[in-house]
Amino acid sequence: MASTEKITCYCFNKDCANSIYNDATCLSIQVPLEVALSRTLNCIECGTELLSPLLIEIKKDILNLIKDDRHRSVAIIDDDIIFHETVKIILKDNWLNASFYMDPEPVYKALYNNQDKHAEIPNIIFLDLDMPVMDGWEFLKLFNNIYSTLVKPVSVYIISNSVDPADQKRAKAYPFVKSFISKPLTRHFLGKINEELSRNTIALETKPAPNWQQ
Repeated sequence: MASTEKITCYCFNKDCANSIYNDATCLSIQVPLEVALSRTLNCIECGTELLSPLLIEIKKDILNLIKDDRHRSVAIIDDDIIFHETVKIILKDNWLNASFYMDPEPVYKALYNNQDKHAEIPNIIFLDLDMPVMDGWEFLKLFNNIYSTLVKPVSVYIISNSVDPADQKRAKAYPFVKSFISKPLTRHFLGKINEELSRNTIALETKPAPNWQQ
């Protein structure tokens, strides 16, 4: 079920009459959280991106992730294009090495064929469960056969609309599954990236992912 939570967004351009710095003429808009996360909203007066205190905190979280020159690799596997775009908006211009996939099969094949190559293995996999070709459950079963042979640990987070405790219990039976993260995307998603990458990083030069371009 989609979230109905709304947040208030403002213009933060000090030179704009509609900005938060002008009490008499300040304008604001209220939008659903998922809308604010998935698209760029602009001030009608000056064109500056509209932000909320929550979105500013999210940007700070991202900057904390890339404060040192380390290779941060994340794979997002989900057949929902809107979800991909939401993540891209959040991570845009922050040089996090994020790769996006509609189907888990190519991810599994890449892991299987590159088990001893650090650069080819993501630190974290965010995995949807309900996909048409190979679903998340099939991926978990296959990944379970190879994860212990990989040259570095990989943490898997389930991204799902499901609220069924049985699904959560089934997924968490795999030792590499760290948590369930419910859609729509919230700061909890970023918190999990930050938490995991602070424990598990590789000292390589940071570079944008090859399939990053929108």
